Amino acid sequence: MKSPFAGMNVCAEAGWDMLPNGPRPLFDEDLWPLTGVKFPKGVRSNVKRLDFTGIINPAMRLTAKEYIFALVVPDHERVLALPEARREPYRPESAFNFTVQLVRWMNFVTEQGMASLNEVMQEHCDVYRDIRSVRTRKNRRGTGPITPATMLTILRPVVDLAAYRELFTMGSYRPDFTPWPGHTVSDVAGWQTYAIPSTPPVPDEVFQPTVAAALYLVETLGPLVAEEFERMLAVRANTSDSKPRDFAAKHQAAVEAALQWHLHEHVPLVSLDARHVTRRLNRGWRPDDPLLHINVGHFYGKVTGTRYARMTDQVVEQFRPLLEPVAAKVGAAGEFGRDAQLVPRSDDSQQMVPWTLPLTGDEVRSLQFVLLAACRVLVAALSGMRAGELDEMTADSPQPPVTVSGGTQRFKLGSKLIKGQEFGGVAEEWVVLEPAWRAVKLAARLNQAQGGQRAFARSPMDFLHKKLREWVNSPVGQRLGLAPIPAGPVNGRMLRRTLALSLAHRPGGLLAAKIHLKHVSVVTTEGYANRPGGSQGNLLAEVEREQDKHHLTLTKEAFEDYHAGRMPAGPGARELIKAFEHIDAQLKDHEPGTAVVLEAERRLENLLRQQSKHLHLQTANYCWFRDPHKALCLKLAGTPDATKPLGGMCDSARCPQATHHPCHLPVWQSQVGTGKVFLANPRFPKGEKKRLEPEVERAQRVVDEIMTAAGTSDGGE
Repeated sequence: MKSPFAGMNVCAEAGWDMLPNGPRPLFDEDLWPLTGVKFPKGVRSNVKRLDFTGIINPAMRLTAKEYIFALVVPDHERVLALPEARREPYRPESAFNFTVQLVRWMNFVTEQGMASLNEVMQEHCDVYRDIRSVRTRKNRRGTGPITPATMLTILRPVVDLAAYRELFTMGSYRPDFTPWPGHTVSDVAGWQTYAIPSTPPVPDEVFQPTVAAALYLVETLGPLVAEEFERMLAVRANTSDSKPRDFAAKHQAAVEAALQWHLHEHVPLVSLDARHVTRRLNRGWRPDDPLLHINVGHFYGKVTGTRYARMTDQVVEQFRPLLEPVAAKVGAAGEFGRDAQLVPRSDDSQQMVPWTLPLTGDEVRSLQFVLLAACRVLVAALSGMRAGELDEMTADSPQPPVTVSGGTQRFKLGSKLIKGQEFGGVAEEWVVLEPAWRAVKLAARLNQAQGGQRAFARSPMDFLHKKLREWVNSPVGQRLGLAPIPAGPVNGRMLRRTLALSLAHRPGGLLAAKIHLKHVSVVTTEGYANRPGGSQGNLLAEVEREQDKHHLTLTKEAFEDYHAGRMPAGPGARELIKAFEHIDAQLKDHEPGTAVVLEAERRLENLLRQQSKHLHLQTANYCWFRDPHKALCLKLAGTPDATKPLGGMCDSARCPQATHHPCHLPVWQSQVGTGKVFLANPRFPKGEKKRLEPEVERAQRVVDEIMTAAGTSDGGE
């Protein structure tokens, strides 16, 4: 019996964009190569083929091909006739995953002694689920239970074959059989849809040193490493694989003169890459051989004016009498990074150190990879871009800066939005901070990318962070004053979540060295306004959700302090206390009884949420922005009808909508302490002392008010 899809061009029917000379697989073939499809840059190479040859039973092989074809071409007339068929076309990556699982399921059926899917019963499905729910040692990822998300992919084809049974030519499940009837695939796989994001943020003790190190690498070391890397590539391009048979006598004088120069100037000889040292040891060299680490070929080529040559052990022996005495006195060092430029240490900008010690060629390449890791981590941390969007970055992605009002510049990155879009993605752009923009330009330079070539190689974020952490924690990173990075999981989703929470919880301080949360918020908001509904818009929506939750939490804490007798201070304290008294009164008027405690808690939360909507966080106070006409900052700015307070003009000691709480006490105490230090300095100008004294007195009054309202002891110095 002939399949309804026989002879069809799979890629053409699916509507995938194709390369001019790529293969066009036909349905009748058992191997569908997809290398001719224009895939997004981040797609793994192994998914670019749909292989049905592993299915033992030829009839089941045809069934598998018909099912996969129906997934990628859901608008075919035969598929449209199926009431439970999926209507959204599957991407090649999803088709690959399902093909892999189909091969395993159908071979399991065959191994159970069944000649057709018609013989499958529920107990077979249960056994298969139990077998696949645990990894075996054959899996390189180790043993242990399979995650629910993976089980969902494993079991989806098993269940879906029932919905497509009328389509299959050579056999299907019985008409009355559906695996796990009455249950969804998600139920069977143990998958739960979470109402809130389940991805945790990166712990602050890991996040802060990570982003600080990435910033230092990109901004301070980046151009220097790129320059040295390009020089290393030029040197290696000029290296010959030729092997001189012996030490030519005509070069004797030149060699001796060069060695005398090394001795006189105390210049080390060039050392070999570690891999070549290992090869020498494997060939029988002694570990204490004085020439073990010497790059004799480099020395010979430079002296003779020829291209650098590889030296056989026999020729090295001819050099030994001349080289050994010199090597013993001057030693060996890497060819690159000698006389390195001085740069400020990360922990002390006044202390200058060489940006690197001498490096071999392989060490330069390793440092290039660390820089690329830092670039990708930094862009992900400061922009919230997903892995697929970073993979689509090219050398052309950094767009020319745009000057806006006030003389400042805006930096944009062009890429593609992949998640949730049709196959191939759609063009998108991100408004980012300048360090993120420079990081993409640096990555393209380090990768020697031009035009549409990708700026980042496809690498998992957890692997890149591990390499960055190892380098920072090594003696090389510590020499530059970088703070050690503790061990801990870091991936792209966690970085995106961390950025969202950092923005939602501002003004919690700095995102990292030199990166203020306000700046990140501005560019993220601008990106949202530029492309509503775009990727940055989705990130900003998550930020606003988390901000609402955080403000509600802070309002609850203030309400609990009020009940515990720790009252707020500041000009707006009386109004806030009245609001809390009003909430108490409403709760008493709506007494649900002892059996309905949960309802009371929900009602309290709803009442507090109404109050938290007016909360705006400042560094040293809470601003309950209920009435714009009472806001001191708007009066000073001459904009009484604004909808948000102006944090930069906040004077919480005088504004009737500002309150001070115990959490703000350290800020005010710090201001008092710093002011007193200046006032006690005899060299401090008298005019400045007169200006500073009222400020210190006012800050001390705020400290005293907070301590008194909270019912604690004196907060003086």
